[in-house]
Amino acid sequence: MSEKNAGIKNLIEAHSWLGVIISVALFIVFWAGAIVLFHHEIQAWAQAPHFAVDRDAEDMPIEEIVAKKLGEHRLDNEEHLTIVLADDHHPYHQFYIDLLPEEGYEGPEQVARLLVHPKTGETLASLDDFYLADFLLKLHYDLRLPGGMYLVGVVTLIFLVLIFSGVYIHARKLISNFFLYREKSRRNKLLDMHNVIGVMSLPFGLMYAVTGVIFNISIIYQIAFALFLYQGDQNAMLEDAGYTMITEKPAGEALDMQPAFDYARSLERQTGAAVTMLRFYNYGDRNAVMQTYAADETRFAQTNEQYYQVRDGNLLSRRDSEHPNAVRSGLDVIAGLHFGNFAGIDLRILYLLLGLAVAAMILVGNLLWLDKRALQKNVGPRGIGLVANLTLGGCGGVVLATAAAFLAERLMPLGLEGRGDWLARIFAAGLLLSAIGAFVVANKRLFLRILLWITSALLAVTVIADWALFAGDWGGYGSVVLGVQLALLIAAGVGLWIARLLGRTPPLATDVQADEPLPLAGS
Repeated sequence: MSEKNAGIKNLIEAHSWLGVIISVALFIVFWAGAIVLFHHEIQAWAQAPHFAVDRDAEDMPIEEIVAKKLGEHRLDNEEHLTIVLADDHHPYHQFYIDLLPEEGYEGPEQVARLLVHPKTGETLASLDDFYLADFLLKLHYDLRLPGGMYLVGVVTLIFLVLIFSGVYIHARKLISNFFLYREKSRRNKLLDMHNVIGVMSLPFGLMYAVTGVIFNISIIYQIAFALFLYQGDQNAMLEDAGYTMITEKPAGEALDMQPAFDYARSLERQTGAAVTMLRFYNYGDRNAVMQTYAADETRFAQTNEQYYQVRDGNLLSRRDSEHPNAVRSGLDVIAGLHFGNFAGIDLRILYLLLGLAVAAMILVGNLLWLDKRALQKNVGPRGIGLVANLTLGGCGGVVLATAAAFLAERLMPLGLEGRGDWLARIFAAGLLLSAIGAFVVANKRLFLRILLWITSALLAVTVIADWALFAGDWGGYGSVVLGVQLALLIAAGVGLWIARLLGRTPPLATDVQADEPLPLAGS
């Protein structure tokens, strides 16, 4: 074997081993990430059927709602009052009120997280009661583990290395072998599938690897910058990066806040961009400042952000197309690319399909690794069994657990104490039981089919429960709810189709004895 081919062979080994090591974590990241591309739709699906909204009725003035909520909760105006305003994606206002601690209280900061009706100002529920969309979002970026953001950052960094190594391995035949589909053996089919998905999703995967690394391990280089370039002055570093720091404390003098709300309305009229978030510092005090946030739909990844000093109407800072900041604008571009929120629903559907395709590529890669090691017998049966069980229990388990979480979100009563915590427990239980079953059940193919049957049944029952509980009354957001239902039914159908295919095909290790070795890029 030539020195070049030997190097390629070693690179293939490194590529396959690294892929197996991070496979389960990477699968979960892409699986959850693909779903939370529709974060707002999942939130609306969960909330809207419970609380009807007459979208033609006039909204209650936001200042009246704020006064009502602050009469019900004791705001600590040394902290923040944040309001995410209702729009076409959010049926309801979301209030985050930092609470004044009781005398002698020394625990963690308390925050009232409220779901508020935009027409009546009524508090409908705690935001924590509708946890599904946020839970999946957290699963995407930190796996719901302590230090998970750093772990996902490392995983995405390794994924970036895998992309480059995969391109190098197949560089010479990347185009000529794109339509190659060999029917000689199961392993060849899997290998061709892995390669084709990798090529088709290459720009998408590369973008996600780069943006994921930036998001998840950015704290590391932020600390380095603060220590070495700013001598530990983190506020100075953040200000240079385009973040306005409000450090003034309340002066103890009351101030009328009506000019702030009037200014927010005038801002919408002037810019044509709807203000989607209001954040107040020192609310109701002479040193009050209002932060406004709006997305400029006429420009790519452009946001309008202003800090308005209420007592004199001065702008402390602003960031828009006329007053850009290079760092913040760059981060906005990265976020827009990562979440696919710079275009319509068609782009997010494409992102969803590509994300699921990458998840499938990860599974196929593990199957190839298992099959090759079984043939070459260079890994012991315990090692092969461990990888097989982790792949089946981890990847198959998270799919089943997601379906169980959707059903739990729909069936759990609103008055249930700790409703969001129960949803997390149900998800964890589904994942744990699947992982245990993968290690206990000897017939892995049958167990995978059972997982798919159960997952499809859970998704179908979720849609049935939707209709049984609400009889088509979707609270004014019927198109969103029906869209989520359609997605659940399609997912159930795909699960049943895959289970049927698995029932028709023999085990991988029984039909590849005459296989040719893995092709090398230089062969």
